[in-house]
Amino acid sequence: MESKPPRLKCDFHMHSGEDQLDYIRYSARELIERAAELKFDVLAFTFHGQAFEDKATIEFARERGILLIPGCEVYVGRKEVLCLNITQAEVDGIHTFDDLRAWKQAKGESGLVIAPHPFFPLRQCLQDQFAKQADLWDAVEYCHMHTRWLNFNRRAEREARARGLPMVGTSDAHALFMLGRGYTWVEAEKDMLSVFRAVRTGKVERVSVPHTLWSAGTTFFHMELRHKVAHWFSEHHHDRWLRRRQVKRRLREAERARRAGK
Repeated sequence: MESKPPRLKCDFHMHSGEDQLDYIRYSARELIERAAELKFDVLAFTFHGQAFEDKATIEFARERGILLIPGCEVYVGRKEVLCLNITQAEVDGIHTFDDLRAWKQAKGESGLVIAPHPFFPLRQCLQDQFAKQADLWDAVEYCHMHTRWLNFNRRAEREARARGLPMVGTSDAHALFMLGRGYTWVEAEKDMLSVFRAVRTGKVERVSVPHTLWSAGTTFFHMELRHKVAHWFSEHHHDRWLRRRQVKRRLREAERARRAGK
């Protein structure tokens, strides 16, 4: 009798202090240590527009029993898309959804594309692009940021079900306490291609704990407000804040140029 593959505890959307566009107080290694305590098997760092390619940290994770997959929260126009197993050179070549489609075709089974927080009321979320680019998605994120009475994932659930797409739970960690609130059980061997195949074929079970009012407020502070305040008190974080503004300005200008060229 063929044995079933193990169940792997996975988080495909995380940030750490090495992310150049966020103010985060812990390092990638500190997050890996915490993930090892929580018995995670597979992680993906997905910094904003910045591929994670630190081989020493990937080895650090491996020594703790964790498969660390290179990833990025890629800006496609002004929208965010999670791409796993991507290099910085590949990130730099993606500006439009057609670029992303070409990247996905070139990667074949060795790339995974996840639609993050698609219907949240933020500019960077996919909104109508989710349906327009439906052929791109291997999975849909069930975003951690929800309560029992307010949950923008509900539309994502309906859309994913209608298209036969799996949903994955993630933490989108910007603070250590966020790790473990959302994650995904995946039935796969602990190697990247096996994990990707299992996700695509729906061999997943998502976990996402609703926030209380207090934990929602604390999470919102760490994700959206801290970087807007920290630059007042630190030259280092002021430089990071300026870099974030420059990226957003560049994305706005590129979007205007794309629309003008239509």
